[in-house]
Amino acid sequence: MKLLTINVHAWIEKNQMEKIDILAKTIAEKDYDVIAMQEVNQLMTQPVVYADVREDNYGWVLLNKIAEYTDTTYYYHWSNSHIGYGKYEEGIGILTKHVLKGTDDFYCTRSQTVNSISSRKVISAEIEYNGKVMEFYSCHMNLPTCETEKMDKNIQTILNRNEADIIKVLMGDFNTNMLKDKEDYENILNQGLLDTYQLAEKKDDGITVGGDIDGWQGQKEKKKLDYIFLTKELKVKESKVIFNGKNYPVISDHYGIEVILDVE
Repeated sequence: MKLLTINVHAWIEKNQMEKIDILAKTIAEKDYDVIAMQEVNQLMTQPVVYADVREDNYGWVLLNKIAEYTDTTYYYHWSNSHIGYGKYEEGIGILTKHVLKGTDDFYCTRSQTVNSISSRKVISAEIEYNGKVMEFYSCHMNLPTCETEKMDKNIQTILNRNEADIIKVLMGDFNTNMLKDKEDYENILNQGLLDTYQLAEKKDDGITVGGDIDGWQGQKEKKKLDYIFLTKELKVKESKVIFNGKNYPVISDHYGIEVILDVE
């Protein structure tokens, strides 16, 4: 099973369509099973295509671009979390080539208004793979320093959303730098999560941010802020950073993480 997570920084990037094209070609080439995306933006003024998805929704544009490069059908789920930059509905998205058995979207935070950046919605997609039902969550968490929200409580809200005894995979931007903030990183693991990076038989340096970005202004050191966590141990063949300029071109202020799982 091939997984990808990336904070796409939608419509804030220069040469955005060129970068969407790179991502679409890579998804078609790599044949990912599940892709989790964060900061999946759409302008509040654009016409609605279906449900709450607007014409310029980054994931919707990406989905149509993917169709130019592969005949594989991808299913898309998206939900708005909060207003970003005063003009975007900033949401989270999941793409998968597997039939969706179910989807869910909910706030994992106490704050549950689109007018607060502390409001963090999570979405999930339930699929069946090799006879196993699994749930995949796309997450964009607050910084551990957020005064109104606590990471441990927010993660427990995610894990308790569905109490079924199935494998849950939490993917995304956890805004926690394991290279520097080890206590905050350990707090995440202490919620009952296993880091695929730690489990991987083959891995690189894991760096997903090369310098200072929004929320981390002035902190120019390299960071690992993005993760793929499991609730049950699986064999992890490889964890690799992608879209970092070495392994495919940079397409966002975050690099992506590609993980290969052995799900028997």
